[in-house]
Amino acid sequence: MGILQQYLPDFAKRTIKKIAYRLYFFTDSVFKGPIDKYDPQTLLIFKKYLGKTSNCIDIGAHHGHILREILAAAPRGTHFAFEPIPGLYKKLQKRFGKKVVLYNCALSDRKGTAEFNLVVDKPAISGLKKRTDYGPHPVSTFSVSTERLDDIVPPDVKIDLIKIDVEGAEMLVLKGAVELLRRNKPIVLFEFGSAAGDLYDTDPAVVYDLFTECGMEVSVIEYFLRRQTGFSREEFTGQYRKGYNYFFIAYNKDILKKS
Repeated sequence: MGILQQYLPDFAKRTIKKIAYRLYFFTDSVFKGPIDKYDPQTLLIFKKYLGKTSNCIDIGAHHGHILREILAAAPRGTHFAFEPIPGLYKKLQKRFGKKVVLYNCALSDRKGTAEFNLVVDKPAISGLKKRTDYGPHPVSTFSVSTERLDDIVPPDVKIDLIKIDVEGAEMLVLKGAVELLRRNKPIVLFEFGSAAGDLYDTDPAVVYDLFTECGMEVSVIEYFLRRQTGFSREEFTGQYRKGYNYFFIAYNKDILKKS
């Protein structure tokens, strides 16, 4: 891309920027969220690290676009998906019910019930805590069952990859999955930004320590694909606090030696 930038005339650069700008808003309206660098990076991980029989977990499956790609990459695997919003769960059940083990619950660090905040006109930012950084939106609350991942996934099913998109509740999910993480050390792709995470008083250093104690490292996908060393505790904390990235990858510290 650097060579193109060097030789392209200015009018061509402006035209490309305009097209990219329009494409951003087109994808936002059609796919209910713009396509950013994290989507193609995620697909690269699937292509490189998932086999036909890999087993995966999609936490916060939403409309199922990541679940669809998981099934395409690992059609013979055993897959689990979790979606607490009843309407979305029903659509997922209709579309993927024969291929995926689906649960209409929120994953947490304990079994029980909790109040869930559904943002009616922007369900992607719904969660156990009400988001305040997007301005006023109509919110509907309902009771949802909470489960621990360690209580659901059988120990004899080796999990190869987990995707987490839970709008700030990442630490709750991870605390309920420590046994699985220690046992399988799967690739974990997870959204983790301060706008949502701070609602749960999440300390990024504690998230980092949890992965480290499970024998895993944390980085961003682009560094991981370049086989760079994972973040230090201070680097990961800085990424979170300064907002440099909000999508991360955790992985077995030995995986780069094998790939």
